Amino acid sequence: MIQKLIILGFLKQNAATGYDIKKFIRKELGVFSELDTSSIYYPLKKMEQEKLIKKEVLRKFNIKKYVYHITPKGEKEFLNLCAQALISKKRPFIELDIPLYFLSFLDKKEIMPLLRLRSRFLDNVEKWLISKRKELKNSPYNLILLVEHHLKLAMAEKEFVREIIAFIKKESRIKKKEKVYV
Repeated sequence: MIQKLIILGFLKQNAATGYDIKKFIRKELGVFSELDTSSIYYPLKKMEQEKLIKKEVLRKFNIKKYVYHITPKGEKEFLNLCAQALISKKRPFIELDIPLYFLSFLDKKEIMPLLRLRSRFLDNVEKWLISKRKELKNSPYNLILLVEHHLKLAMAEKEFVREIIAFIKKESRIKKKEKVYV
């Protein structure tokens, strides 16, 4: 669904080649989406069969180039997919949640450096998003909102990782005290 939404949204702005779409996804949305662009042509072909887009063949110096355009049916599907995404009840998945579930089985000495590394990574993400927000100061509001949303998510996760670290440290101190009294 998301891949189709992104492709239709990009083609709504202007007609483009598959390469242009791939480049847009990597450059503009790569930070916000883990969308695989390795096989962009299969979804394009499928969307063409569904009559959501049409392909125009351009020839220049014996070189064939395919340019994709959104169709009126594609315009309607784009609006429908946007509506679905806005009311989606799908929870955000954060990979950190799975090891948390199994935390009691993990060696705390081994995971502490990994959690600190995650915290530093989130510090860098936060710094990058803050600089991106400044860079986009005079951009369309939708881009500013997108960056702001991800900044708040990164800050919340960073705070939570720090709480996990504090919890593990406290738990280790309690276990050490219990060993002393045994």
